[in-house]
Amino acid sequence: MVVARDDGGGWHVQPPHPWDEAGHMALLRDPADACVVAGLDVPLGVPRAWAHAAGVTAFRQVLAGMRDGRWPRFADPAPTTADIATGRPFYPRAPGGTSRADLVTGLGLAGPADLLRACDQAISGRAPAAAPLFWLVGAQQVGRAALSAWGEVVAPALAHDHVRMWPMDGRLPALACPGHVVLAECYPRAAYEWPLGLPRTGWSKRRQDDRRARAHQALEWCARHLPSVHPSPALRDVVDDGFGDGPDGEDGFDALMGALQMVAVMEGLLPDMPDGIDPARLAVEGWILGRPAG
Repeated sequence: MVVARDDGGGWHVQPPHPWDEAGHMALLRDPADACVVAGLDVPLGVPRAWAHAAGVTAFRQVLAGMRDGRWPRFADPAPTTADIATGRPFYPRAPGGTSRADLVTGLGLAGPADLLRACDQAISGRAPAAAPLFWLVGAQQVGRAALSAWGEVVAPALAHDHVRMWPMDGRLPALACPGHVVLAECYPRAAYEWPLGLPRTGWSKRRQDDRRARAHQALEWCARHLPSVHPSPALRDVVDDGFGDGPDGEDGFDALMGALQMVAVMEGLLPDMPDGIDPARLAVEGWILGRPAG
């Protein structure tokens, strides 16, 4: 994760560091007189078609169902097609001999598109579709991370009255106020283009030299468009090094890109979400911070 603090003199952005269970959860539990906006790189919402079948009208009901035993097998991935059910939607437990068509059939959905939320859909010529939440195969799968974050971070945080969830509880400018914590879904890959304008092809975050070049480009963009962003000397050192040569370098890179996108939203340079989205859909599916309409 990357922390950016606004102390009244601009956003001071620190280098990426590992999630600290005790320290960061304490900050979510007690922000004192600060406003904390926490961007999580996991889905905060479920597909509306599945929610309709499950009798769910709000994502909070899903979190409650995980806690109160309504769906005792919800977080237990189905090992076979026969095990797939509305109350056990994650599939498969292990790869091999599986297909998304099996998941569609097992959940009683009309087609593959019903596995996606509106904010997961492709944007023509700009962004591919995201991986379906319930499909657990492939490098882009997000289901296991979502289950972990929902159970270990989101649900415990929402147990406190001062914690809000964007966009279910309102637009970000209205939610972000002293003494409140706001949980929001972020997608660093989206930040590459909105607002940073990084090229869509010709580079890879898995390469140290590419991370170095694109992170410098992002900070140069901030110098032009977000002069309130002040990278710390330690962050500049990390960027100059390309986030290290280890396999976790891409995680630090993504954390920085997501943080810069969040600052752009907080500063009003980028809208938190498009206008006109059905509130009933938002209550179930949520939205990705900064993503335009499809």
